[in-house]
Amino acid sequence: MPLGRRASLRDVELIEAAAVEFERVVRQLPADSWERPTPSDISVRELIEHVVVGNRFTALLLEGVRRDEARTMLSSDQLGDDPVGAVVESARRQSRVFAATPLDQLVAGPTGNVLAAAYLRFRLVDLVVHAWDLLRGARLDETLDPRIVVDVLNAVEPHLDDMLAFGAYGAGPSGTLAPDASPQSRLLDWFGRRP
Repeated sequence: MPLGRRASLRDVELIEAAAVEFERVVRQLPADSWERPTPSDISVRELIEHVVVGNRFTALLLEGVRRDEARTMLSSDQLGDDPVGAVVESARRQSRVFAATPLDQLVAGPTGNVLAAAYLRFRLVDLVVHAWDLLRGARLDETLDPRIVVDVLNAVEPHLDDMLAFGAYGAGPSGTLAPDASPQSRLLDWFGRRP
């Protein structure tokens, strides 16, 4: 394992805060919302499982598990009878592993190796944007924690072009946002959401 710079306290606090925001949203979902569609084109329940799988998959890759092996390990239901517990456990594990991983460590990405720092940014966006997706799908107040939104916005903005080139964010920026758009509107728009 490379001996590069480990994730800073700030990096770890940010991934933890993004996970807490996602958990906050999951905890308030009405029981009748789990089968509703989300802007991610899957149901609320499927989206929660997607995020849990992403948390666990990232932790496994950072720990050195091969990509195909990690996929196999996560091929069964990842929520079980305790979706909130799965969200909490997977997020804590992901945070612990990020804290112990050099940010310049190469991790197996879908089209080649990427730095752990890039994975961290990807996970931040996944947690926060999908928290909004859940709120939209459940027809709840769509306001995300503004501090988390600004922190994620600042973390990803210098790397936005590289992230968008990855091709996993739908339509990407609309190009139509007003100059005074809120940070939440900017973040969501960057990653293909049209609030």
